[in-house]
Amino acid sequence: MAIDTGLAIVCDDLQATGGIKRILIRAWADGDTIVYGAAGQHTITSIQDTGAVNADWGVYEFKNETPALTITATKEMGSTAFECGLSFFLPKLEQLKFNLIESITNSCLMVIAVDTNDNAFVLGVSEKYENQSNPSRNQTYAQLGGVEGGTGAAYSDESGITVSLTARQFEMPRQYVTGTITVAAGGLTATTD
Repeated sequence: MAIDTGLAIVCDDLQATGGIKRILIRAWADGDTIVYGAAGQHTITSIQDTGAVNADWGVYEFKNETPALTITATKEMGSTAFECGLSFFLPKLEQLKFNLIESITNSCLMVIAVDTNDNAFVLGVSEKYENQSNPSRNQTYAQLGGVEGGTGAAYSDESGITVSLTARQFEMPRQYVTGTITVAAGGLTATTD
């Protein structure tokens, strides 16, 4: 990509809001198909499951205004690594939440974080280091980075768990465009095409 033009800030940029409104999580599977956008666009246009069918995702709800996506880049010896983090708070300790967290504990994950401006950012996917014969072996997965929570001591303390997902990538998160994210009627599952 040539550096032959600048970057404009327009009115829409100044009106952008912060925060995440939807988090989708799925485990990588052999045969997953990722279609990347044209060179220089840094996008993903399709995420499909084995057999070129819509990929299934779990939709994780959270307490409003608690999730945050962070990106930290470091450069060493000519190689730039991007540490991407996504954290969100699940209110109230209970067995169902423990089960969901346990199910992603040792999984190689792909995550989509949709911000309040309807931009969908994909973590755990890499075109730069994809395995040409099997994209699920890209080795830049998202994974459970940590869990912190508790009941608190006072009756007025908040009970719940903060879940932190991390992805060490060698490129910025790509924006999911063109393809659609369809959330099912119940709101807890979604598909991408």
